[in-house]
Amino acid sequence: MSGNEDDWLALKPQEPSPSQCCGSGCKPCIYDIYEKELAQWERAKAKQDKSLLVEKEQSSNSELNPDTFTAFSISSVEQLTEDTYQYRFELPGNSSLQLGLGQHIVLRG
Repeated sequence: MSGNEDDWLALKPQEPSPSQCCGSGCKPCIYDIYEKELAQWERAKAKQDKSLLVEKEQSSNSELNPDTFTAFSISSVEQLTEDTYQYRFELPGNSSLQLGLGQHIVLRG
């Protein structure tokens, strides 16, 4: 295998394992994201243009993007009722999620 082929294989998205899918039918599912990334990789490889692997930044009010991993830490956990907890997260640069009422996020560990 040539060095160029090895370079492309190193950039190929890794298929998620079944345990990474929550099975709740969320949109986008981790498999949807994988299929999108794989198609993008295949187009870039066919054209031999690695710059096609970098998506253009989209402006958003939120620091989160469903297609991109964002590292953050839990700053506090407060038990509100017997079966309800409030989690507070610390985002990079003291930024805000700017979520409205009824909006939620899916966390995977």
